[in-house]
Amino acid sequence: MTGRTRTAAVVALLAAGCAHRETAPPRPPVTPPTAAELPPPDAIPGTFSVRQKLTATSPKGGGSFEAVLQKQPGTLTLVGLTPYGSRAFLLVQTKGDVQFTKYIPRELPFAPTFLLLDIHRALATWLGPPPASGERSGQVGDETIRERWQDGKLVERTFVSAKAKPPGTITITYAGQGGPGAASTIATHITLQNARMDYRVDIETVPFQ
Repeated sequence: MTGRTRTAAVVALLAAGCAHRETAPPRPPVTPPTAAELPPPDAIPGTFSVRQKLTATSPKGGGSFEAVLQKQPGTLTLVGLTPYGSRAFLLVQTKGDVQFTKYIPRELPFAPTFLLLDIHRALATWLGPPPASGERSGQVGDETIRERWQDGKLVERTFVSAKAKPPGTITITYAGQGGPGAASTIATHITLQNARMDYRVDIETVPFQ
């Protein structure tokens, strides 16, 4: 495999997460969130840096790639990696602003703010201090968010909106004891199933190399 083919593969794998079956009726385009519409970086608690393997699947196909996710006060950074371990893209969010830089000669098949929204859906605090165990729900904007907790750990979170177009539930499940060090609150296995855009992403925290 040539270097150009290897780096292009990263974007192809990312595209799998938002791809649709070619024979299915076309879905209406979904407007990406603006930087101002995203939760602020500090909605995600703590300070950490983790390396993760993301596996995307959809009716059209799938693939996997690795990335480094870093949270510092006021800043959220995602670095997509090529199979060589070099940077494929850099995505940085600060309050009210998003900066995206790509290092390979390909465009992402979707707006970078979609990536940030998925990160916030999985990791941000949406409903206040967590319970030790049990279920709770609350309204955030036009979405109803439901959470299930067990022994102080989040087990499942769903997002439902009567206004979402296309409609569908976004379901996130969590397993594992948490990442290393400061990332101990992040489950080692996270699965995000987006029925609105018909894709699934499995996120596994892996050791730094």
